Amino acid sequence: MTITRGRQSKKRAESNFSGGINQGIEPFGLPDTQSVDEIGFDTDDYPYLSTSRSHSVLGSSGGSTTYLLTNFGTSQIIRAVGTALQYNAGGTSWFSISGTFSATDWDATNFEVAGSSALILTNGIDNPQYWTGSALGTLGGTPPKGKYITNDTVRVWMAVDDTLFFSGFQNAADWTSTENSGFLQYYTERGGNITALKNFYGDKYVWKRDSMAVVQGTNYFNYKVKEISNDVGCVSFKTVQEVGDTLMWLGESDVYLFQGGFPVPIGEPVRKYIDRINPSYLDRCNAFHDGNRYYLNLVIDSASQPNIRLVYDLRYKIWRVPGQNENFRYGVRFNNETYAGNDTGQTYQINANTSAGAWSITTKPFDEGMPEAEKEYKEIHLQGVFYPATQYTISFSVDDRGETFIPISYNPLNADLVALNKNAIIPLDTTPLTHWMRFRISGTGRITIYNWQRYFRVCRVQH
Repeated sequence: MTITRGRQSKKRAESNFSGGINQGIEPFGLPDTQSVDEIGFDTDDYPYLSTSRSHSVLGSSGGSTTYLLTNFGTSQIIRAVGTALQYNAGGTSWFSISGTFSATDWDATNFEVAGSSALILTNGIDNPQYWTGSALGTLGGTPPKGKYITNDTVRVWMAVDDTLFFSGFQNAADWTSTENSGFLQYYTERGGNITALKNFYGDKYVWKRDSMAVVQGTNYFNYKVKEISNDVGCVSFKTVQEVGDTLMWLGESDVYLFQGGFPVPIGEPVRKYIDRINPSYLDRCNAFHDGNRYYLNLVIDSASQPNIRLVYDLRYKIWRVPGQNENFRYGVRFNNETYAGNDTGQTYQINANTSAGAWSITTKPFDEGMPEAEKEYKEIHLQGVFYPATQYTISFSVDDRGETFIPISYNPLNADLVALNKNAIIPLDTTPLTHWMRFRISGTGRITIYNWQRYFRVCRVQH
């Protein structure tokens, strides 16, 4: 028997969770900074791990499913709840807009009608409407009943099936004038209807489920549709968001960001969530943003409403999982705040409070660089901010995957508002010798973790 020198000495390793979640590769291949599973964390205190903030209610519920949440300029939030339209002009009160409409998803864009600012709304079933801030009217000029709508500086664009319609020059109520208004058809090899339409830096981008194109040209005589990809498409127009200088959306098998050129896939770290999307409710997946972070709400497993919220932070290029079972259907960025509406018609201001709910994070399996040797783990140390009323548990598993975890019994220090060093002594009678070990930290309430260390002894290796 040969003993490797120093193998029985007490070892120390440390790591943090600055790398976000990564479910795209086998756990043994992950960096120490990434988690294999988590819930309840956001990137507010990056590079440290901090719980996601809670939301505040904005006024009363609309009493039915949210089918639109958007803005009229910088003065009002507009929502569609069930068959009704409502507006909020500041404060907590929602006011009814006259009219009864189909209970279906809407799209909207800010433009002008008859020389005045207007929000133009369309849902593919009812006649397009426009809102002036005080009155609702039916858009004139026999416009198409578009499912999707956008605009550039001079025209309004709508999509019906596989056709793009554009209004007359600077006239949202002109859809018939010759050599001024008109339409373009978006043909693709596999066919299908348009699934999203968005103006981005002056260009009109259009998607089908499995393809993407851009409208080029400046007027009726030279508009044309140019293919960008015959493979990358968009499955829900509500996931298309402009975050700073980046366009982001959900495709059939990935999440994409786009700054020109070709779309870049970024969804591999959340691959297991993407693969669990319920195909029957793809159109209910949606997204919103806060200027730096892209929040993606997915309908996964057997759910019929969005039940998991992911976040991608463009500053740090990482994914986290801040929320679940929130059932958000639409979101809007309005006057530097982010709002979302759920399936019961309630509107929330996102990340408005510092309180936090339940959370959990699971590490990769650590083999400590010596997978052939057994280890005897001794202690866990945590550094961070542990707020009053916060409760947490540390558990371990000697399996490299699965949900078999054993809680570590210990008596933690009382929570405080300052950074503390938490020591968790792992009783030797509860932890077997193991080649690798995973850890799970879970709890309720607000917490920020700066770093954590594990102490262990590496046993002799026979050969």
